[in-house]
Amino acid sequence: MLIFGFSVALAGPAVPPPHRFSDWGQPLVVDEPGTRVAMIVETRDEAAVRVEVEAGGAWQPAVTTWHKGRVSVLVADVEPATRSVRLRSVDADRITTLDADIFLPSSPEPRGPVGAPPPPPSAGILPAELVAIGVISRGDWGADATTCTSIEADWYRMAIHHTAGVQTYGGTVQGAVQALQAYSLGTGEYCDIPYQFLVGYDGSLWEGRPYDYYSGATGGGNNDGNVAVCFLGCYHPSGCGGGSNAVTEAMMGGGQLLVQTLVALDGIPSDADSIRGHRDWPDNATSCPGDWLYDRLDELRDPLGPDFAASLTGQSCTPTGEAGFELPVGATGQCVMELVNTGASSWSPGTTKLAPIPRDVASPLAAASWLDAARVVSVQADTAPGATGRFSFDVFAPAVGEYTLSLGLLEEWVTWFADDGGPSDGDLAVGLRVVAVEGDTASPAPEDRPGSADSGESSAAPGRPVSLAEIGECGCQSSSGGAGHALAAWVAAVVAAARRRGLRLDP
Repeated sequence: MLIFGFSVALAGPAVPPPHRFSDWGQPLVVDEPGTRVAMIVETRDEAAVRVEVEAGGAWQPAVTTWHKGRVSVLVADVEPATRSVRLRSVDADRITTLDADIFLPSSPEPRGPVGAPPPPPSAGILPAELVAIGVISRGDWGADATTCTSIEADWYRMAIHHTAGVQTYGGTVQGAVQALQAYSLGTGEYCDIPYQFLVGYDGSLWEGRPYDYYSGATGGGNNDGNVAVCFLGCYHPSGCGGGSNAVTEAMMGGGQLLVQTLVALDGIPSDADSIRGHRDWPDNATSCPGDWLYDRLDELRDPLGPDFAASLTGQSCTPTGEAGFELPVGATGQCVMELVNTGASSWSPGTTKLAPIPRDVASPLAAASWLDAARVVSVQADTAPGATGRFSFDVFAPAVGEYTLSLGLLEEWVTWFADDGGPSDGDLAVGLRVVAVEGDTASPAPEDRPGSADSGESSAAPGRPVSLAEIGECGCQSSSGGAGHALAAWVAAVVAAARRRGLRLDP
């Protein structure tokens, strides 16, 4: 069965999807008759909201069963069973979103085998392995206390779901998680969120029902030992009554990380027999988890790749062996590289870096903007698995000649990407041709660049001293001379040449 979904569970509670309601002048109409009207309502402020329901000619107030912040769940029971009701509210101008449905209340949610022992004191504690991959705990997202009592001691299979609803509520994934619990509890059908884990469109991972409590998600007698992983959103072409969502690479990356961590934690075989879409478990008449997600279930079953890996998708500067990236002596030019995170770990500014190759050796092409002469730049923003990271950096032109700036990726204090998932050292590169400025007879001193004798800065990688002698032995061309470079005519020529190429000069 599926909260916010369009499934029909043939055992246990069944709550149809809330339909997005937007026209107070039109009735709410559903496919199957029911006697309970349930609504999840978001308002502009945190005050209580009032909604009335009309069925058979009589209006009655809906009862608020849950309220937190700007979100409320309201329920009204009507007789006889109907497919159509009208709604009205004196607070209509305060309501920003109203999702509602009509369904038949069912028997209480199954609580596991008869005679199951009471929960032990340790129940409800998120395992450290799941905390380590970034699963956001119930305590951190603000869950209400669970009313479930039955414990699951043996997870041996897995069901993949989607909520068939919205990806966010109140503009956040956390809001959608909170609303899901509110609707689960507020309809009177569930003891908590039916799913053990939730995956956001952005790859975020959330603890749903406490990990070691009996599942309530899959129906058809399939909840025993069947851990439920649910993707927030609608991934079916029909739109699920509220619009379809595209499958994102970030959510697939986060989902694979979660699924494979559960595989390792519980010894679940990572195959199509043990990890199935909701629709594939017997006696479930449903399209869950939606065609678009269903078509990619094999990606969730694939073993995790390396923690740190990347693939180049594009760069603005010229790669090795190609002409075109040209600078006058003493100038700096900007390069941008974009790489997809193909590993299992996220990248972060300050730790995920580009560095010149050979490793931990100062580069004569280091610009003043580099982190130091052996570290170029960090990724610009947090980059989840499957997302694209951007690295923007300068290259300095030290002396006339042709150069190759070979680069590698590293996770500082953890590993070099070449030692884990790649790319190999030097697979990333910038080819540079440095040309003389008209009237120039010598090369400028690279003053104020990291690692230069005049700058006072060390060219070492963090924690590794590098002598000036080492810097001079890097095997690249070095500049010569320097006293005459302050001549006004030479400075003017360099500035003019740089401006013609749209470049800037180091100060």
